[in-house]
Amino acid sequence: MKLGVAIPIVGPAVNGAPGLTAFCRGVEELGYDTLWVGDRLITPLDVGSGYLNHGPQMGRSLDPVLLWTVAAAATSRIRLNASILSTFYYEPAHLARLLTTLDVLSEGRLGVGVGLGWMKQEYDVTRTAVWHSRGKMLDDVLAFLRAWWTTNPVSWNSEFFRVPPVHADLRPIQAGGPPIWVGGASEAAMRRLGRYGVGWLGAEGMPPAGGLDGPDEHADRLWSVARRAAQEAGRDPDALKTAMRINVSPGMSAVSLADTFRRYDDAGVNEAFFDAFATFTTLDETLEFAGRVVDRLERP
Repeated sequence: MKLGVAIPIVGPAVNGAPGLTAFCRGVEELGYDTLWVGDRLITPLDVGSGYLNHGPQMGRSLDPVLLWTVAAAATSRIRLNASILSTFYYEPAHLARLLTTLDVLSEGRLGVGVGLGWMKQEYDVTRTAVWHSRGKMLDDVLAFLRAWWTTNPVSWNSEFFRVPPVHADLRPIQAGGPPIWVGGASEAAMRRLGRYGVGWLGAEGMPPAGGLDGPDEHADRLWSVARRAAQEAGRDPDALKTAMRINVSPGMSAVSLADTFRRYDDAGVNEAFFDAFATFTTLDETLEFAGRVVDRLERP
């Protein structure tokens, strides 16, 4: 199972490119496989849902694409991914150019985790995003990205936007473009996974993850939706992967996290990563913790 570490996108930990560069190189040197970013455009005063219970640092959020760019320049082996990148912030052609550029800069190490998000206020402040159409809009963007990465010239004409025939000479390093990972726990999300994704992005408590610890009828039904959608799209359902996110809460030990990694590995999870944004206030603390976890796993 591949292991990853999240670059904290909220809080005070990232306060300069030199420190972030050292952190990314340190994670790579520890043997981790992927650096992850999240995405948070705004933090409303009335956000609700207990989000601000993590502390006042939740109001300080950084741009994930710029964090990715520093990480790409600082490293040479480790892959980059997102859990999740909020695609609705971007005009589709801008998003296509941005992700293609990152795939080039990283020399083919980019993956893109996508999902709908949960904060309606972020849609409300984005000019082209419509909350009640968010699922259809994401499906449309994913289909457009596939077209952008596999045809040249490229054009698009859908319910949501139009692109006249244009040159797309900047090609991704990875054939077909960066692999798409899909988050979500609904049947619509699992159909999206089957049609467009290489794997599902999950976390403890999400229904599709229910089958990791034993038989689970609800999880099996959701995965059957993804597998059927993959078959209908001419894709191999057996190739679908799973990546699990672990939010490190204050007091969680390196031993406990290592045990969770082992449990996921035994359950057949393909990748797992941790995000310690709510626990540590510096990158040095996160890196030191990542080292202690690796030591307990005794990876070759």
